[in-house]
Amino acid sequence: MVGDAVSPEIIKRRLWLDYQRASNDPANDRLECVDELLDTLVKPDIVLPEFLKTAANTIGSKLCLNEVTIGLRDPKDGLYRYEAMYGLDPSEWDAHKKISYAREQFESQGPYKFKELSTHTRLFLAEDNPYGEGEDGTYSKELMLKSKRNSLEDAIEGDYLDTLILGKNDDLLGWIEYGGMTNGKFPDGQTLISLELVAAVIAVGINLLGPSGA
Repeated sequence: MVGDAVSPEIIKRRLWLDYQRASNDPANDRLECVDELLDTLVKPDIVLPEFLKTAANTIGSKLCLNEVTIGLRDPKDGLYRYEAMYGLDPSEWDAHKKISYAREQFESQGPYKFKELSTHTRLFLAEDNPYGEGEDGTYSKELMLKSKRNSLEDAIEGDYLDTLILGKNDDLLGWIEYGGMTNGKFPDGQTLISLELVAAVIAVGINLLGPSGA
């Protein structure tokens, strides 16, 4: 009989060990990232700018990203602007805040040449110089030209990824922009998928809190 063949203590021990391994899995930080945003979203006094700031800080710290920015569409003129950041120098953030984008620029391959990794995520490499007019202050061109990529996993100055924040019928509400990880590598596939889930949570936040609060 099963009850006699399998020791309950062994079952307890196995499940305990499985839990200990899972609790130390880096993937938990990805889950915590989503969990923290959901906790923030249900606070009764939360407003959109605070939610976006929390989102940027949570994404950067939990997913070990060097820099994170979040941009939204401005309902007043339909242009897209940066609204929150994590990890940027003040001068770089000031440069970001001066920039606005039209909807069609998100589809243009010039100057923003990108590789579409999924419906939501795009990769921009420094070698393609994916920067437009007025964006010189958002990165270090000198460092980009000096940077050397030693492996396929290495992220260098000038590389970045965009994860689109999509609403109903794939309406572009905004985007999350980020570069390499603190270990100098590109985010792995699971991290990119986690960021797409985070983008979905942010989309919910925008709909609940209203873009006019940004």
